[in-house]
Amino acid sequence: MIILGINAYHGDASAAIICDGKLVAAAEEERFNRKKHCAGFPTEAIRYCLREAGVKAEELDHVGISRDPSAHLHKKILFAAKRAAQGRSIISLLSDRLANTAKVRDVRGELARALGVPPSALRAEFHNVEHHRAHLASAFFVSPFEEAALLSIDGFGDFVSTMWGQGSDKTFKVMGQVEYPHSAGILYTATTQFLGFPHYGDEGKVMGLAPYGRPRFLEKFREIIIEEEAGFQLNLKYFRHPSEGVEMTWDEGSPVIGRIWSDAFVEAFGPPREPGSPLTSREEDIAASLQACLEEVSFHIMRRLHRLTGSPRLCLSGGVAFNSVMNGKVLVQTPFREIFIQPAAGDNGTSLGAAYYIWNQVLGRERGFVMEGAYTGPEFSEEDIVSALKAQNLNFQVLQEAEVLRQTARDIADGRVVGWFQGRMEFGPRALGNRSIVVDPRRPDMRDILNARIKRREPFRPFAPSILEEYVEEYFEQTHPSPTMLMVYQIRPEKRSVIPAVTHVDGSGRLQTVSRRVNERYYMLISEFYRLTGVPVVLNTSFNENEPIVCTPEDAIHCFLKTRMDVLVMGNCVVRRATDGSL
Repeated sequence: MIILGINAYHGDASAAIICDGKLVAAAEEERFNRKKHCAGFPTEAIRYCLREAGVKAEELDHVGISRDPSAHLHKKILFAAKRAAQGRSIISLLSDRLANTAKVRDVRGELARALGVPPSALRAEFHNVEHHRAHLASAFFVSPFEEAALLSIDGFGDFVSTMWGQGSDKTFKVMGQVEYPHSAGILYTATTQFLGFPHYGDEGKVMGLAPYGRPRFLEKFREIIIEEEAGFQLNLKYFRHPSEGVEMTWDEGSPVIGRIWSDAFVEAFGPPREPGSPLTSREEDIAASLQACLEEVSFHIMRRLHRLTGSPRLCLSGGVAFNSVMNGKVLVQTPFREIFIQPAAGDNGTSLGAAYYIWNQVLGRERGFVMEGAYTGPEFSEEDIVSALKAQNLNFQVLQEAEVLRQTARDIADGRVVGWFQGRMEFGPRALGNRSIVVDPRRPDMRDILNARIKRREPFRPFAPSILEEYVEEYFEQTHPSPTMLMVYQIRPEKRSVIPAVTHVDGSGRLQTVSRRVNERYYMLISEFYRLTGVPVVLNTSFNENEPIVCTPEDAIHCFLKTRMDVLVMGNCVVRRATDGSL
């Protein structure tokens, strides 16, 4: 039984394929076409998934897309009619949405074109899976839990922003939802725009800025988003999307979202920050207040969900589940005792959810797969790597694995910046040791070195620690596993001076716990660094420079050549720059 899941015509287009219930491959389209957060049809990701599974288009049994234009249709029509009654043309209000809906309804034709076959060749049954049901499925059906409370929080999808329920064995039930125009994710995005970060996906910058400020605007945010017994409501005067609409572009490139906040934001906080202008304490305090408010609202929903389900386990999904600061507080601030968040918790993961919704919820098949890591993307042979290096006329060594690990650990300990390209590419926004840049966390200047040479990120944004799982308690105040770098914990005060490059201004770190079982080679590299230094932690950041994370050897070489990385390690092949920067 072969099932293809697709997220298309929405941010972070992606594809996933499962065979007899086992996840074989999953990847975002951006990794192939090099367009950040690509929102079109995931043609290359689909082609990759079929190649990895070794199947042809004609062999697909089911295809699911994580959108259902029919979901909540009557509510969409009523809302549009209300807007039209306020003087807006219903045709203009619906034209873009109708065009997008038409694409969603023609998945068979688009898939046939992508795979170069006539539509009649596709014998698969096609399914529309409601957006948030795909989120819930993506979290629960690949979790290690037989039973759990389920929560999805994001901007919007199929007229819903938040959905909660309970999963048991091979099915789940929806217990409630928050509908358009109310959305915690939209509040975060609107404030991100107001703070001068206009690009799709910039919300993480505001999360990184928040620890620098004080939540002195928290009461104002409590007026903007109001908790209710069953969820929350937005004070709609602060937003343009309910009354004026917001321009959105979901084409083949990066998504573009117009201004969401209304002039009421200016009345509350003063003028918006111009992108690129200096940050002041006001922006820091707005960010701190927003983060505190998001946590309040989310924990309110989680506590109620715990009362409804009685479950000690939570599966979390949706774009807000990328807020690792919030995630790291769930087990402290709510009654839940275990949490699972799969690595592509945002819209990218809805392709995974659509596939498993069909396998488990629709077909009633047994569960048999747990997503322990994120390594579901392409892998390249030594022959592929050598060919790419020779094509660029680069000098390189081919070493035995043990020597690669020893030499790379020594390079890291000596302060060199290492590009580390190994095995299968990660699914989701985090590099987890296969498409990573790895450096020494003991050096206080390493953040500045990375930003000057490669990343060019805002100086307030932290870098992440990868730590051997058996040493987590020694370095962090919480110990719940974080294998996909989606949790922020406090670093123990006595260890902050040991690993200053990964210690944020508030003493926290967004950690990745590394186990031998899930990623043996990365585990062995950190173990070698530990043997040399006595520190079981490395700084891990994504292998990219203002672009999607590298996918192929050619991508890695291109990034290495255009930056000032010292060493490139791809498989067992090693390229080194001389001290003068030459190759």
